[in-house]
Amino acid sequence: MSEQSSKKGMMAKDTVIYMLAKGFEGVVGILTLSIMTWLFLPEKMGQYSNVNIAVTTAAMFAIQWLVQSVLRYINKYDIENEQEKFFTTVFTAWLKVNIIVIFFGIIALIIINSGVFKGAAFSRFLDVYTPTVMFFALLMFITYNTAQLMISMLAAVREAKTNLFISVFSVTGKIALIYILATNFGRRIEWIFLSYAVFDGITSVIGIFKLKIYKYINVRKSSPEILKDLKAYGIPLMGNLIATSVLNKSDIYIITGFKGEAQAGIYQTNYSIIASAFTLLSAAVMRGSYPTILKTWSEGKKELSANLVSEAVRMFLLISVPAVFGVLCVSDTAAGVLFESGFVEGHTVMVWVAAGMTLLGLTEYCIKPWELNARTKSIFYRSLIGGIVNIVVNLIFVPVFGYYAAAVSTFIGFFVYFTLAYMGTRKLMRWNLPLLVYIRIIISAVIMAMVIMAVRFVTGGGVLSLCCMIGAGIIAYVLALFFTGEIKREVKAIINVLRK
Repeated sequence: MSEQSSKKGMMAKDTVIYMLAKGFEGVVGILTLSIMTWLFLPEKMGQYSNVNIAVTTAAMFAIQWLVQSVLRYINKYDIENEQEKFFTTVFTAWLKVNIIVIFFGIIALIIINSGVFKGAAFSRFLDVYTPTVMFFALLMFITYNTAQLMISMLAAVREAKTNLFISVFSVTGKIALIYILATNFGRRIEWIFLSYAVFDGITSVIGIFKLKIYKYINVRKSSPEILKDLKAYGIPLMGNLIATSVLNKSDIYIITGFKGEAQAGIYQTNYSIIASAFTLLSAAVMRGSYPTILKTWSEGKKELSANLVSEAVRMFLLISVPAVFGVLCVSDTAAGVLFESGFVEGHTVMVWVAAGMTLLGLTEYCIKPWELNARTKSIFYRSLIGGIVNIVVNLIFVPVFGYYAAAVSTFIGFFVYFTLAYMGTRKLMRWNLPLLVYIRIIISAVIMAMVIMAVRFVTGGGVLSLCCMIGAGIIAYVLALFFTGEIKREVKAIINVLRK
């Protein structure tokens, strides 16, 4: 077996494992959103979304530069046998960031409790975003950023099975604890943040012990040179992540400002169920493929790395294209089954979100040449333009057309970002996928959509109809791909994993 075939096999195997993990995580995530719409009113969901976005955005700004750098360099320093310097430097950077955030968080809580700020507007704000909510949000920030760091490290060293366990355990535990707390101690959004903090904390502990990081921590071994490399690579990417976050999340604040928290809650619930699912699909392929690509690049095999990136694009298209067609066919039925009636009207945004997230996933592969060559400033500039376009379009059209305009503007922003990234890297690393690959995938997705619509016509609506549509669509798509010969290798990989 050639090295290229062997590495593609490794990528396929890891991707299958991550698909199982992310598939389960996605199903439970949908169930979580569904249960939350029954536990909490649209206003409460809007309040939860505002705090959650603030926490994850703050974590992105504070720590994602380190998460991305660790993913890029962990194999490099492992090959060079400098684990002690590397892990100590990472730990020191993580500790400093969290100490700073905790310090300012405590100061903010003290000021709020002192009653320095007065006025009707501030009182209304504190009625919703109480000191208790802010405390739990701070706790969630710490556990969330630590869990993200551990998961990134585990992915980089190909600990796919550990990440599979973490995904299953964490998402199941979170919704179970939310339900228990909300039904026994009142339906307060604080319980959502507490549940997330508890299970992200457990995830962090698992990662620390699995990677045996504690064995390498030596405060005297922290390396300014390694930290400089991590910052040079990660800080521009942090800017990219913030700009991408603007593309993903700024619309919720604009909707809240112009249309109120109830409309924001409806939009965010329908947006999140699709965005989360596509993020999980993209993460499954990325975590299954990127560590192998990075290690190959670190070994100096640039042409092989380019071929592996093309293979990763193919795997992403295999799952994202049918997902977009599926959302187009079943969004209204899915919303009616999963959500309380007050949220169902927002299903119209789902297909725009699906298309936009597909473009974002493809953009992740467009920018790989810049990531591999540590030219992350180029990524930041393109993503910033996409974010600005999104905000401008939102501000113009949301006041007139409401949250539907926000979904379309998000798609436009992602399209701009994808186009700029694709044009900027096409000379550095082209995708070498045959045209036949694209044709097979699109034809198979069209066949799937036709089958779904036929099943829908026969079964009508409801839970049974939705299950039949999804099941028949998946079967039709897989069979179409199989008979065209597009997924023979993937089928063999899945059979091997299931056997083991």
